[in-house]
Amino acid sequence: MSIRPILPSDMAALRIFFASLSRETRRLRFHAPIGELSEHILREFTANPAHVAFVAEVHDSAVDPPTTLVAEARFVRGADSESAEFALVVADNWRRIGLGTKLTRIMAQRARFTGVRRLSGDVLDDNKAMRGFAHSLGARLSRAIGCVRLSLEV
Repeated sequence: MSIRPILPSDMAALRIFFASLSRETRRLRFHAPIGELSEHILREFTANPAHVAFVAEVHDSAVDPPTTLVAEARFVRGADSESAEFALVVADNWRRIGLGTKLTRIMAQRARFTGVRRLSGDVLDDNKAMRGFAHSLGARLSRAIGCVRLSLEV
């Protein structure tokens, strides 16, 4: 497994990754029941320079290795801001092995390097796993309507 910045050429792999997530995981990631990601969103996620994104991948074979994505993390910095919105999702069968922590640390390091001081994100109230994960990283949690706002100083 390796972690690297996302590339425009990852569009097909990212489509497959999101499609392979359980309905519940997609709901928790996008805050709504969502089936397939549109071409527009996939382009935004892979080729928009405002998005700083990383993927975790595994290689399926040794010859001309096709890539399988197992996690994705990103932040988007607001204009003239020291804070950025972040998102993280790990494939259902790749959780609880430290992958989310590793991706978050890499993302926080890159954020710090680019002048971001705080990563923030909204988590649905019923996403206990992500709330617990954020708490373990030292994030501040505050209530909002229907969700919890996470704020992680980097």
